[in-house]
Amino acid sequence: MKNRSEFIDSIIKQRQPLVKKIADIEEKLKFLAHILRTIDERRHQLQQQIKESDISDRLSTIDFSSLELKINAQLVLLSQLRQRFSRDTLNIGVVGLIGQGKSTFLQNISGLTNTVIPALKGEACTAVRSTICHEPQATYAEVTFHSEQTFLDEVISPYYKALNLGTPPKTLDDFAKPLPSFAGTDATQKSMYERFKEDYHLNLEEYRKLFRSGSPRRIPRIPKERIHQYVCQRRFPQGDLITFDHLAVRDVQIVCPYKNVAVGRLVLVDTPGLGEIRPAQDEFRRLGQEVDVIIFIRKPDRFQHEWEKRDTDLYATATKALNNIENRSFMILNHVTGNDDNLEACQKYQTTIREQQINVVRCAIADCSNPKQANTCIDLVLNYLANNITYLDAQHARSYQKQVNQLQITINAELEKARQAWSGGLIANDIKDMKKFLPLFNKLWASLNWGLEELLVTLDRGKNHPESTIVKQQVELIIQTCKKDTGIPTDNAINKIIELRFIEGDWQSTYAKYLHEIRDRLTQNLHALDKGLKQYIDLVKSQVTDVLVKEGNLAGLSEVRGVEFLNVMVELVPDRLKRLKAAFQTLSNFEMSYQVHFHYRLRPHLNNLNPHKTNLQLSQSIPAESKELKAKEILNYLEVLQEEAVFKCQQALEDFYGEPAQAAFAEVEQFVDRVVRAKEIENEWAAFLFQEKAKVWPFEFGQDREGDERQQWLQLVDRAVAANQLKELQFLR
Repeated sequence: MKNRSEFIDSIIKQRQPLVKKIADIEEKLKFLAHILRTIDERRHQLQQQIKESDISDRLSTIDFSSLELKINAQLVLLSQLRQRFSRDTLNIGVVGLIGQGKSTFLQNISGLTNTVIPALKGEACTAVRSTICHEPQATYAEVTFHSEQTFLDEVISPYYKALNLGTPPKTLDDFAKPLPSFAGTDATQKSMYERFKEDYHLNLEEYRKLFRSGSPRRIPRIPKERIHQYVCQRRFPQGDLITFDHLAVRDVQIVCPYKNVAVGRLVLVDTPGLGEIRPAQDEFRRLGQEVDVIIFIRKPDRFQHEWEKRDTDLYATATKALNNIENRSFMILNHVTGNDDNLEACQKYQTTIREQQINVVRCAIADCSNPKQANTCIDLVLNYLANNITYLDAQHARSYQKQVNQLQITINAELEKARQAWSGGLIANDIKDMKKFLPLFNKLWASLNWGLEELLVTLDRGKNHPESTIVKQQVELIIQTCKKDTGIPTDNAINKIIELRFIEGDWQSTYAKYLHEIRDRLTQNLHALDKGLKQYIDLVKSQVTDVLVKEGNLAGLSEVRGVEFLNVMVELVPDRLKRLKAAFQTLSNFEMSYQVHFHYRLRPHLNNLNPHKTNLQLSQSIPAESKELKAKEILNYLEVLQEEAVFKCQQALEDFYGEPAQAAFAEVEQFVDRVVRAKEIENEWAAFLFQEKAKVWPFEFGQDREGDERQQWLQLVDRAVAANQLKELQFLR
């Protein structure tokens, strides 16, 4: 069996891929919230400007502010989920009723003592939640005190809710006033009320001084000898508290060297006894965010062989607060040996646990005071997690994904309301504008078709067109550079080669070194072809732009021209016009490069510059001691091989002169197919141009302010719809 450290490492690694996916969704939700905020601001402006009362009324029913709040709430949850999966530790929480052996169990897992994990016989020792983690140093603790607000929210309010005491106090001064009476009859709740009153209410002045306003206060590096002051509750025989500091503590992180270093990346969470003196719901909710699995500890009374109501109540509370508890929890029945042997009661509990609707992965019997048995239980948990953590994490994350999916549906519904806000008010105007629009569109459509077809004819003839000399000129310039920038030593070349020989150790290594340098230099120079290719492709794109601007009458859409005009079209065409938008995106993104289109074809011409493939090997007839002769031989070979490689590359590139024109023609022809020849593409052009009619035909539609406002509104809504696509918000498929 793998040791514990390997088990824990493998569990942690399995969850890492989800972290980046969740972070991506967080960024997309933030962007979506920004767009919704922009639309909402525009909505408020339009309500003041629009004359049609029915449109204004419909705009007033759109509720984007609450959607933003929902997105922010979802972002908080996703952040918690991401932090959970980002942890570099495995966290196990141990919970149960008072005095069941939780702390003793944790002592035997970590090898710690009462000075770190208090477990004093006959007392409910753990007063605050303690997180215990391993570091190979001296034992110390970091204590976090409640602020006034967190104390009221996380301690006092849960008591008020659990005991039905009315509205929780807003300030400590309010809490100091007489406590409302408990009107219930439940014995457990009555006991909880009395403990709440005796400990927290009557002793408020004893620990109130530890609170501060604002952020919770932390005290770092408290030595081992003082940890119990903040973790443990100690009482006089009659039940009154002896110390009070623990009442103001939010949580304690204990750092210590585990006796068993194999569990070094295992974090243990010890909780105070739940259900009798402390409300469990909020404690479980916090645990659910921080731990991977929970171990319930229950010590049956040897004379009581039946599960009690407090057991089922505790599990029911945990079920409400913890996701997928039946697959994330274990039950350990604490077997006491000796005179108080309770084995028979444990066995009865074990066989009847399902009847009580207490569903856990495994119910085991173990002596929590026995280190071997306690550690066997941990092995059981680790084995289960190692085999199931991917499934469990996916299940846990799926509940968050469902919430995101539901949020997406809610936002979609509101965006549809936003889209329809103008549906009734401008129908009459649209009909009137459409009568004016159709003849103008038909004329533009015919002109655009003609212009693009003429461009294709020009490009087809021009596969050897003068414009292709851009590439030719670039090639000629590159070849001249290659002939000058060779990588071969020039001034005092013989001495330089001899010097390199003493550095490299032999002539063959020197020769190989220069060959590698010459080949690399030639390759880098050839990459300069990218400049000519870009210039040529940009020229062709500019020709397309000229047709769109002149024959297509699209000059008013933007002041930019050339390649940038195509980028503007990509932004302007709404996502719902998928064919038209995709055509512009494809042409806008089209590029040619030396690396992709030519490098692999020229590379074989450089083989003679590879020391392992060259056909010019150093002569064996010249003695190695003849330094000048050997250096001259290398220099001569380098010059011959470099000149040969440049010549071959030049010939190959001359054969490729026509390829950029052929590729550009094919790309433009595909663009024309998609934007004027494809089925139903005319309808998409009509929808787009009707949206932009005031810019395309400013004289005919330039005064249509309401139409412009409508189109701007719809563009904003389209952006939000695009950002709110379900596939874009999936971190789980």
